[in-house]
Amino acid sequence: MDDIYNNLLTVVADAMKAIEEKFFNFIVANGENPIKRERVYCGELYHQMRLRFDDIDYDLNNEPNKKGHPIIEELCGPIDPDFVVHRMGNMGPLDNLAVIEVKRSHGDLSDGIKKDMKTINCMTTIKNGYHGGIIIVYGDMTKRKKENLLKRIIDIKAPALKRLSIFFQAEPKIDPEIVEL
Repeated sequence: MDDIYNNLLTVVADAMKAIEEKFFNFIVANGENPIKRERVYCGELYHQMRLRFDDIDYDLNNEPNKKGHPIIEELCGPIDPDFVVHRMGNMGPLDNLAVIEVKRSHGDLSDGIKKDMKTINCMTTIKNGYHGGIIIVYGDMTKRKKENLLKRIIDIKAPALKRLSIFFQAEPKIDPEIVEL
């Protein structure tokens, strides 16, 4: 399963690198400065990942609301991760590959990361849960802010979480930095 997960990491990195400026920094009508909109970035990330998903024998779904899921909602609550990579309709030991959460770098990330890590921790530690979690942070960050974010993630990471990969992409069209925890 690690080999497939590693292939997924390559797909995610390649997809991130392909995201153009207009999806990374959204231009608002009559606005002077572009802004980062997570939904716009996620929409293009989904598109770019789907273009590269041939070698991954799993389904990619964006914002799959888990409300009403007979196993996940009972254990994790009515969550809706940004993406899941799984075999739809199955909950066997090899059917759930990754939970992916996306954050823009702007502002205080504490509450959002806490919520996302709660989702990843739960979905990866339930019986036949997801093999790993991926957090994508896009936009420029200071070294100190990045270090503080990583420390917060380490502090709330579930000990049973097998794989956690954090991607940082400061600007469009560049390779993301990947940190494995």
